[in-house]
Amino acid sequence: MKKLPRKIITRVLLYIRTLEGLIKEKRFLVSSKQLSEITGLSDVKIRKDISNFKTVGKPRIGYKTADLKKTLENYLLQSNVVHLVLFGVGNLGSAFLRYPGFRREKVKLVAAFDVSRRRVGKKIAGVRIYPVERAPEIIKRFHADIGIIAVPKEQGQEVADYMVLSGLHRIVNFAPCSISVPAKVQVRNIDFTIEFLSLFCDSPK
Repeated sequence: MKKLPRKIITRVLLYIRTLEGLIKEKRFLVSSKQLSEITGLSDVKIRKDISNFKTVGKPRIGYKTADLKKTLENYLLQSNVVHLVLFGVGNLGSAFLRYPGFRREKVKLVAAFDVSRRRVGKKIAGVRIYPVERAPEIIKRFHADIGIIAVPKEQGQEVADYMVLSGLHRIVNFAPCSISVPAKVQVRNIDFTIEFLSLFCDSPK
C-alpha cells in the first residue's frame, strides 16, 4: 500500500467522518462539491485525494456514499480496529470515556487507568477503570495500539515512562508538557492552549 502524507491521511479521516454523517441522513450519493461545502476544503483537492484510492465517481452523479466510506476505511485501516487505552480519569479523561467517537467500529477505547482508588473498578460508558500497576497485563490482553495521556503536567513524564514499559509504541499526549520517549515510540502532543492561540494568531487581523 502506498504511504500517504500525514496531511492527506488527516483529510481522508475527515471525509470518512463526513460520510458517516451522510449515511445516517440516508444520503446515498455525494459529489465532491457537496463534500467541499461540508468540509470547507476545495472540491479539486477532494477529488485529488480520493483519486489516491482508485475510486472513480460518476460525472454529474458523484460517489456512492457507503462504498466511498468503505473504500477509504479499508485502504487506511484495512481490517484493523484501533484499540485505545487511557491514563488519567479526571475531567478530561472522563470526557474522553464518554465521547461516542471512541465506541465506533474502527476506533475503540478499551480500558482506562487511574491512581485513585475511588475510581478504580468503576465503569464509565462501559469502559472499566483499572489500577495503573495492571497496565502491562491489560494492554497486552486488549492488544492496545495507542495510549492517551490525560493527567496533570507534573505526572506526564512518569505516565509516559510507564506506558513505554508497558509495551506501547504510540502515545497521544494531552498533558501540557513535553515528554521524552525512546526513538521507537511515536508521540503526538496536543496542547489545547497552544492550538487556540495558534488559530488566533493565524486568523487575519
